[in-house]
Amino acid sequence: MLNSCVMHRHTGPVPGIMVWGGIGYHSRTPLVRIAGTLNSQRYISEVLEPVVLPYLQDLTTSFFQQDSARPHVARIVQKFFINHQIELLPWPARSSDLSPIENMCSMVGQRLTQITSPAATPDQLLQRVEAAWSAVPQEHIQSLFESMPRRDAAVISNNGGYSGYLFFTGTTLHRSL
Repeated sequence: MLNSCVMHRHTGPVPGIMVWGGIGYHSRTPLVRIAGTLNSQRYISEVLEPVVLPYLQDLTTSFFQQDSARPHVARIVQKFFINHQIELLPWPARSSDLSPIENMCSMVGQRLTQITSPAATPDQLLQRVEAAWSAVPQEHIQSLFESMPRRDAAVISNNGGYSGYLFFTGTTLHRSL
């Protein structure tokens, strides 16, 4: 067997973390580490108030999109968006090919899979995730946004079916985290 053809994998236990991040055409948010279970109150106090509000205030035009996780759709969170006049884009259920953040997570995940040694601690894993998040060129993020009209048109022409755009699942990222 040729060593150049062997892909080394660690199969033992690895630390896990959860992070939140946002992307825009010209910039991205810092990642926010989420300890434990995220509820609606923590989503507001740890993500929306300290990160999302300042980020959106620096933009002339903005729309916010989030998935339908329980903390995101809670009444208190919806009221927060109304009170702060944040316009929400609907999340396309079961259409990860139409969600730019999912593609960003895939790009981060791909970078993480190139590291052969497992993270020894959650803090080390966070450092790796932050480095991978920062290493994605902004031009790649911009291309995600620029491709959205074509993706939407493809879904419409497929009667609501898959757009045909390649999407690498974020499963790798979620498992690594």
